[in-house]
Amino acid sequence: MNKLPLVIDDKLQQRAYAVAAIFYNQLGQFELGLGYARRLAKLSLVGRNFCFAKQLGLESQFELGLLEENDPQILEGIEACQQSNEVVMESAIYSYLAKLHLKNSNPQKAILALEENLQAIEESRYAPIIALYYSLLAESYFQIQSSVIAEDYAHRTIQQTRNIANSKPQVSSYKVLYQIAESRGDHKLALEYHKKFAEADRAYLDNIKTKHLAFQLAEHQTTEHKSRIELLDKQNNLLTIEQKLSAIKAENNRLFIAMLIAIITLLVFWAYKSWMTQKRLKQLAEYDALTGILNRGHFTQVAQSALKYCANTDMYLSCILFDLDKFKNINDSYGHACGDWVLKRVAEVCQAQGRKNDIFARLGGEEFCVVLPSCDLLTATKLAEEYRKVIERIDSADSGFDFTISASFGVTDTLRSGHALEKLIADADEAMYESKHNGRNRITVYSVPDKDADSDENTAANSDGAQADLPLFTGS
Repeated sequence: MNKLPLVIDDKLQQRAYAVAAIFYNQLGQFELGLGYARRLAKLSLVGRNFCFAKQLGLESQFELGLLEENDPQILEGIEACQQSNEVVMESAIYSYLAKLHLKNSNPQKAILALEENLQAIEESRYAPIIALYYSLLAESYFQIQSSVIAEDYAHRTIQQTRNIANSKPQVSSYKVLYQIAESRGDHKLALEYHKKFAEADRAYLDNIKTKHLAFQLAEHQTTEHKSRIELLDKQNNLLTIEQKLSAIKAENNRLFIAMLIAIITLLVFWAYKSWMTQKRLKQLAEYDALTGILNRGHFTQVAQSALKYCANTDMYLSCILFDLDKFKNINDSYGHACGDWVLKRVAEVCQAQGRKNDIFARLGGEEFCVVLPSCDLLTATKLAEEYRKVIERIDSADSGFDFTISASFGVTDTLRSGHALEKLIADADEAMYESKHNGRNRITVYSVPDKDADSDENTAANSDGAQADLPLFTGS
């Protein structure tokens, strides 16, 4: 700009002043922008440059609070831009007038001023000015309580600004939408719009602050440039100190990161060990250490919950209790290691045979129990027969010895024994001992004593490897 007087070309000189005014206005330095706009206005101007001079001067004065709604400069600027067919510049001047009307609580005048030029600016398809017009119309219609129209213009504004970052019209439109939702009592929608308003407003203000900071930095750099030679030695000293500080800081950061990694590693290791310990304790507390199925304590809790659920929902529940035949002979003849192998193998084959929701547990020694929710007595008896068969088919060769394995079964259900776990197990146990008494390797279904019933009517599910009608055990 200091060399501009050397330029002979008038048009180039006018363009330089116009660019300077635009630059400072966009940077928010409106006093400087006004100065260059006035310099431009003093030149012999015609056509669009005359329109530019008027519009830039009015923009600076408006932002500095020096413009009134009845200022004759506004009409002069509008006429100048109309003569050069500069629709965008003319629309910008109308927007200043509309803002002044709104500032003075004259929303009707603002609407008239904006709608007079709305079609022309829409045809220009210049999104920033269109968005500005829509946002001012939204604000104006909201002030006259035309919420529907205001809401429409606010949404149009947001549509226009979708590709414009940090836009003041977008901030204003979200505010209008928030106020409309609040006035309608739609607090949830109002909160959503208020969040968007706050985000847009913060981004817009940050952008303004960034521009001011950039300008201040530029001024500071200019001043610094003038005194750089005198301060060069001091700056070199400061730079050396900064480098040392940076090196120390980098070393401290490395130490901190190493310490942090060590702490995190220890915490992860501790958490893993704690998790493994908890898992192990849970395993010990709930599962039989030898067979891996439920132990008696946890089985009692789970079975009682199942009984309560079935009682509340009027569902069937059956119980199978079985004991390995002559298990003591296996322990005495082949050792406890062989006995343990038998217990584990029996648990494996029975688990594979059972249903997913069956509650299978080792009650102690060679005694096992299966509680079957949602299972009637007939189905439970069939499942018991399957258990009996797979146990009978176990090949003892893997244990290193040759012997047979079998089990005696007792079956009952809640219709016969009720929903008390102790009674259910006791009745199944009684039926199981009847199976042992009748020759082992068979199934006996518990039957409630009936003094008037003929004993020949009682049938049991006894099996020694072939299907047959089996007499039911009658409890004492």
